[in-house]
Amino acid sequence: MSLISVLLSETCYIRRPGPRVRDSTGSYVAGPPVEIRVDNCGVISPYGVTVGSSSETADASETVETRRVFAAPLGTDVRPADRIIRGDEVWEVIGKPVVFPLTSLARVEAAVREVTG
Repeated sequence: MSLISVLLSETCYIRRPGPRVRDSTGSYVAGPPVEIRVDNCGVISPYGVTVGSSSETADASETVETRRVFAAPLGTDVRPADRIIRGDEVWEVIGKPVVFPLTSLARVEAAVREVTG
């Protein structure tokens, strides 16, 4: 079994707001969240970054921000500001995902971050 097949062997969920609906005042608001199941994916360390790296806010708080890369099969619909759910972890997509269609490991990648504390 290759390292990539081990890294990209998880099942995650993409959560995003559902289609707009009207509230009680007639204004449009985001609908109930929609979750999309994604198999054969993973949240992995960014290239060139030590595994487990994170940054801590030095303002007497316990805030820790961890950045990773969400990698999913080619064709996965990942959008900026989506939430990636992996077990009890919630990762926020940062910016626009990148599609790598012409490599032997064709996939979609998106920078993600988790803020705790």
